[in-house]
Amino acid sequence: MKRQAINPTNDWGAGFEMNQAEIISEFNKIIKFSGQTSLVSDDSSEMGLSVKFPGDQRKQMEFILDAIDKLLTQAGMTRKNIVHINFFTTEMEGFLESYEVYANWIKEAKIRPTQSAIGINQLVMPEMKLEIEITGAQ
Repeated sequence: MKRQAINPTNDWGAGFEMNQAEIISEFNKIIKFSGQTSLVSDDSSEMGLSVKFPGDQRKQMEFILDAIDKLLTQAGMTRKNIVHINFFTTEMEGFLESYEVYANWIKEAKIRPTQSAIGINQLVMPEMKLEIEITGAQ
């Protein structure tokens, strides 16, 4: 897979470990993730699920990024294969305060995938603060 970064002259996205655009070529397959959250199995709950680290966006981000690593491994991919990320948060201020968790995680792959951070009213459960969608290519 080849990547070509497209950025404005001032490249302000570099401080956020992101490109404004990327041309992705020479790939054979794409992986699309459903929104990854901090939900875990819980037989005692009505839905059979509960929120890991309720209300703690930083811990939820760490948990979700770990889950993404595991799914990428199952797909025979790594973080280097990520081409786009959507962050959905119910609390943008908390997201920005926790952003370094993501920045350090993606920096290890030495890539700057395109991304969007979207503030929303609520996720599936009120204790959830963050959901992350990934698109990857190989």
